Amino acid sequence: MAGVLEVRNLTISYSGREEVIKDFNLDIAAGEAVALLGPSGCGKTTLALALLRLLPGNARLLSGSIRLGERDMLRVAAGTLRQIRGAEASIILQEPALSLNPVMSAGDQIAEVARAHIPGSPRNWRRHAELALAEVGLGDSRFYSAYPHQLSSGQRQRIAIAQALVCKPQFLIADEPTSALDNKTQAEILELFKELRRSRRIALLFITHNPAILAGLVDRLWRMGGNWQAKTAKPLPC
Repeated sequence: MAGVLEVRNLTISYSGREEVIKDFNLDIAAGEAVALLGPSGCGKTTLALALLRLLPGNARLLSGSIRLGERDMLRVAAGTLRQIRGAEASIILQEPALSLNPVMSAGDQIAEVARAHIPGSPRNWRRHAELALAEVGLGDSRFYSAYPHQLSSGQRQRIAIAQALVCKPQFLIADEPTSALDNKTQAEILELFKELRRSRRIALLFITHNPAILAGLVDRLWRMGGNWQAKTAKPLPC
């Protein structure tokens, strides 16, 4: 299978601290799902943000390379980065309530992503948003016009997934997407990810601290950091 993501010898630190990630290596092929498993503080979210060059200002990338398809993510211009994020690669964050705009309807927020990357008209962007909502199980028209505070935590997470998928990216990062959910809703969201894998054949990096949720979801498992093993992740069968 063709490679979608290639990370080589990545080392990242924050101001005045030792390396959070050291000599990290990772490959993900087209259509492959890989889990990144590790305890809090081991650098999982730092890695996720680094892949799309979203690190905060106090982070320093000391060495290494990140390739997304044929692109060198550490060298592409800012304008190209804006084209990549959301269209070729997307990220779902842990708490959608913090990433969703409280004064925009759920559907309009998804349509805004479509507008940034898909040529057309407001009617066309709305149609893309409606299709994305239907794909994540929120096809009823009331969800398009609902505001984030009117939705449950599981529904907000589905909105975030629809945002990430509306432009049909080849690569999706899901950073602890179920950790804030109750067990029933967590199971429903995990089943949604499995169905999206079957229907989209998207390359997936699923980040979690909980190995119990990974059965049937990923092809490979990488452990990272903490007391488990060195900060250079190693592939394990899942």
